[in-house]
Amino acid sequence: MKDVGIAVVGAGYWGPNLIHSFAGLPGCRLVTVCDLDPTRLSPIVEQYGVHTTTCLEEILADPAIAAVAIATPAESHRAVAEACLRAGKHVYVEKPLAATSEDAEYIVRKAETANRILMVGHIFLYDSAVMRLINLVQQGSIGQTRYAHGIRTSMSGTARLDTSVIWDALIHDAYILPALFGRPPRRVLAAGAGYLNPSLEDVAFVIFDFDDGALAQIYVSWYALEKARRITVVGSSAILAYDDLGNPKLTLYARRYAQSEERDPQGRPRWHWHDEGGQPVEVTESEPLHAECQQFIECVAEGRRPRTDGRAGLEAVRILEACQRSLESNNVWVEVR
Repeated sequence: MKDVGIAVVGAGYWGPNLIHSFAGLPGCRLVTVCDLDPTRLSPIVEQYGVHTTTCLEEILADPAIAAVAIATPAESHRAVAEACLRAGKHVYVEKPLAATSEDAEYIVRKAETANRILMVGHIFLYDSAVMRLINLVQQGSIGQTRYAHGIRTSMSGTARLDTSVIWDALIHDAYILPALFGRPPRRVLAAGAGYLNPSLEDVAFVIFDFDDGALAQIYVSWYALEKARRITVVGSSAILAYDDLGNPKLTLYARRYAQSEERDPQGRPRWHWHDEGGQPVEVTESEPLHAECQQFIECVAEGRRPRTDGRAGLEAVRILEACQRSLESNNVWVEVR
């Protein structure tokens, strides 16, 4: 089989990571890198010796390019993705799929009409520790899933000027949690504030309601004590703790309440806490971005559906929109469309 020719559009914040990954990927040939700012392209030529351009039309017209990876601002995703799909290219789009669910749905429809692969960069679903966490929960290793809580924070030069922490950081939980619970949330409630820029939230607290008593609460912030990426999932028979920056990354705690035959003076059965300690869960080391890019190339070559396809990207955008509506409506519950 011939190597899949690919172009990367956008060489700003995340684009260089995609360029590096695709350039060293088997079964793939990095043909062109495109960016409107020529100063971003010079270092790429020096490092990879690849052709560069400031003109998207040059990529669209090149028959050697079968696929395009888009790492431009979310507001431009619809226009760039549509142009690539019209030109018959398979498309990878960095998260979020689009800045609105209307645009995201439009991209999905165009990909389906064009019969082309559409994949979204939901990178943590290619992280071996996160996937192990999801698989263990789905297999019933902690019994019935009760609730989850998480934190995704940083305190450095990462506060963005173009978007809120909801669309930049919570996007990861907007695709991880549905995979964890096996369904999207029915409604969300969000509260947040913009301390650095009043028009953009840099701190938010969000509750997800998955029905049947299953809840999740996530705290996201650019304005925190430390960088943290943690999720704890509490079940009826055990608890799973994921810490992306910890060692081990995943720990299973045999901790639970069990009802006893003892009664209190009012005749109510007592609950006793059982703690049998925690055990690290073995996780295969992997590079999530490499695995993500590899899947895209394989899906293009073999004509199969990616794990994080356009529909998954659309679902995540709808969840974020519901969170944004809750913030703008004095922190009320908002149904996810």
